[in-house]
Amino acid sequence: MILAVSPFTTVNKSSLSGDTILYRDVSATNLPIAIVGGPGMDAETGDLDGDGDLDIVIANEYQPNKILLNNGLGVFTDGTPGRLPQKNLDSEDIGIADMDRDGDMDIVFATEDHSIHELYFNNGSAVFRDKSNILPNSIANSVLAIDVNNDSLPDLIFGNAGASDTPAQNFLLINNGDSTFTDQTASRLPQILDITQDIKLGDIDGDSDLDMVVGNEDGNKIFINNGSGFFSDETTQRLPLTGTEETRKVTLCDVDEDGDLDIFFANVAFRPNRLRQDRLLLNNGSGIFSDVTSSNIPFDNEHTTEGIFVDVDFDGDQDLLTANIFSNRPVKVFANNGSGVFGEVTHLVMPPGVLGEGIGIKAGDYNGDNLLDLYIVNRGQPDKLLLRNDTAKTIGLNQLGSEIPEKFSLLQNYPNPFNPQTKIGFLLPAGSNVTLSVYDVSGKLVTILLNRQLAAGSFEVNWNAGNLPSGIYFYRIETGSFSQTRKMILIK
Repeated sequence: MILAVSPFTTVNKSSLSGDTILYRDVSATNLPIAIVGGPGMDAETGDLDGDGDLDIVIANEYQPNKILLNNGLGVFTDGTPGRLPQKNLDSEDIGIADMDRDGDMDIVFATEDHSIHELYFNNGSAVFRDKSNILPNSIANSVLAIDVNNDSLPDLIFGNAGASDTPAQNFLLINNGDSTFTDQTASRLPQILDITQDIKLGDIDGDSDLDMVVGNEDGNKIFINNGSGFFSDETTQRLPLTGTEETRKVTLCDVDEDGDLDIFFANVAFRPNRLRQDRLLLNNGSGIFSDVTSSNIPFDNEHTTEGIFVDVDFDGDQDLLTANIFSNRPVKVFANNGSGVFGEVTHLVMPPGVLGEGIGIKAGDYNGDNLLDLYIVNRGQPDKLLLRNDTAKTIGLNQLGSEIPEKFSLLQNYPNPFNPQTKIGFLLPAGSNVTLSVYDVSGKLVTILLNRQLAAGSFEVNWNAGNLPSGIYFYRIETGSFSQTRKMILIK
């Protein structure tokens, strides 16, 4: 991303180099390997037991589904026995939300071949009771628990297929607020038959309601919301079609930082005459998309089962991670240049040996260090847990006290001059996304010490400049409404 930093010259933000491995594989020590080695199809996260950390739910194909409980430090144990009813169904996808309005997270599983969906209500301590009988059944590959009609209750959308891999109508079930749902498919969804693999909702046309992007095996769709949860098919007007696309997952993200949601389609070629190439579509701000695949993402011949966006290099834009399946395929990482153009940097980010039958990735702070870790679902091989390294072999962030400052301020580093460590303090009277950067005397970016959302408070960053030459350096803080620059001197 290009950052204009007055009075310095414009610089290209990049923090990856040959020694920047950002994740460490802790699967062997932090996961119950015997539990996570099944035919996993999806994973979702939520605080199931109310202890303040992220637990994990795993959907298994033709095996009982599982719960992993977190001890708060990113170490997971099998929480399934006595908590989650065990059924041998073809589970494909998971939705997690407070569906019965009692303040805890409930779970729904979409089932394909067995056509029996699972719905479980939480008692608050991650013990679940079976309420599956209140759902209509279907052959489904996806489910989404999200408020569609603006009543603050999570509704359910099932992405369906028909028998023998034929098209079918998707379902929209409206939450009645009394632990039941009403099927309002006929009035709220276009009456279109598809073979749906994934559905995502987001405001793609800038009118502040949630529109629907449907990822299909037989042609993707865009359904526009009228503001009250009634959808119309506007695919032809908005979406460039290929006719050769078999989409496994849909991801919505503002990849070019222009304030609107773009689309990434993770594609496979399980059906005849399909191309594996993923697709990237940029939004013009009104929900009209242009295909920038050939110019903005590298050619990739993987069967890609999921793509997620995470700012892995802390440069302020969203980078792309993909899960890929068949024959020990890698999770791949593609760095964003800030304008939605991506280049592969897997070897700079991932530790060696992160291979598997990848079917999904879930990012979350699993060990409580405010950094996004990765959980990778593998089909028929043990899942992977990758904890994010604090790219602060040289940097540490500390909050000083609990008082809220009265104004923004960047403090003078101390000691100054320094050799080679120093502390940089700053004050935030309100929560802000904070970028703290260091430049040399010519205005060239040396490093980004910090780029993350912080709550109000007083903070201090410890910086080790042991790999830099003596000289004058400048450090600069930027928030949404405040920026300030100070000088420091390194003497060795």
